[in-house]
Amino acid sequence: MASMGSQQGDPRAHSGRDPQPRSGITVHCRVRNEECFVRAAISSVLPLAEQVLVYDTGSTDRTLEEIRSIRSPKIELVATGQRSPLELAQLRNEMIDRTTTEWCMIVDGDEIYPAHAVARIAELIPTIPDSIHRIAVHRRHFVSAFNFVSGTDRIGRIYRRATIRHGIASSRVANAVGHETPYLVANPSTPWAQFSRCLPADVWFFHCQYLVRSSKDADMGRLRGWRQPPFPVRPYFGPWPEALHTGPVAMRWTAALARQWIALNARAFAAYCRHYAGWMPREWQLRRWPPKDLLLSDSFGAAIGPIRRQRASDQGSSGRI
Repeated sequence: MASMGSQQGDPRAHSGRDPQPRSGITVHCRVRNEECFVRAAISSVLPLAEQVLVYDTGSTDRTLEEIRSIRSPKIELVATGQRSPLELAQLRNEMIDRTTTEWCMIVDGDEIYPAHAVARIAELIPTIPDSIHRIAVHRRHFVSAFNFVSGTDRIGRIYRRATIRHGIASSRVANAVGHETPYLVANPSTPWAQFSRCLPADVWFFHCQYLVRSSKDADMGRLRGWRQPPFPVRPYFGPWPEALHTGPVAMRWTAALARQWIALNARAFAAYCRHYAGWMPREWQLRRWPPKDLLLSDSFGAAIGPIRRQRASDQGSSGRI
C-alpha cells in the first residue's frame, strides 16, 4: 500500500492508538472513481475534522487529482489499489487503528454536508453519553438532478474509535459490493439499538448515489446503481450544500421540471408494479417495461405489503395459485 502523504507534504503515520485519545473527529473517506463529488464531500467536513484519512481503492478517473487539489494539511491520501469486499472492510478497520481522536466519521465520496449540519455535529458530539458508540445521521438523496430528492432516512456515520470495528454484512448484495456492518468490540452480538443514537432531524447530509458520479461509472459494474431507486421523488428548491457546485438549478416550478418529476415517479411506480406481480396492468407486462433491474426502495414495498398479503390470502381461499 503506497501512501501519498498529506496535501502539504506532511505525512502522518500512526503506528497505533493513543492510550488517551484526543477529543474530536477524524474523517474516514474511502473512495473509488468519485471525481464528480469527492472534492465537495471532503471540503464540506474539513471544518469539523482534526484529520481526514482518504483511502483510494483504485480510481481510474480524476478522483486523485480532485483530492490533491484541496489544499489542507489535515488530509492524508493513501492509494491502496483495488480491493475485494472483505479487504475493503479490513481497510475500514485499518483507518480506525490509525485514528487518534475519540470519534471517527465515515464520509463517502458522494456525501456532502451543509455547513449548518457540520456546526451542529461539533456542538452535539461533546454531549454524547459514554454508553453511545454509534451515531446515526439523517440522509437525503438527490435523484436524477439537484432539483429532486427522496425522503429522508438514517444511517450510522459516527463511531467511537476505541469500541467499534466493521465486518462484512451477511447478505448477497453486501458481499458483492463490500457493504460493512459495525459491531461492538466488547460484545459483537449486541444489537445496534443498545449502543446507538440518532442526531436530531436538523442534522442531515445529501447523498449523490443516484447522480452521475464519475466518467467511469460504466466500468464499476455492480458497485454503481445497486441500490434500488427511491420512491416517491419530491421537488427540491434549496438550499444546497455550500461546498457543492450545482450549476443551473430551478428555483421554482416550471413546466419542464413538472414533466421530469412526473416521469421520474411514473417510472418508479411502474417498476414497483412489475416487481410486485399482479399490480402491473397486462399491457405493461407485455411491453416488459420498465427494465427488471429498476426496483424501488423498501419503504414503498412495506406500504403495499399488507395489500399483497391480502391478495395472496384471497387467492389461496379461492383455490388460485
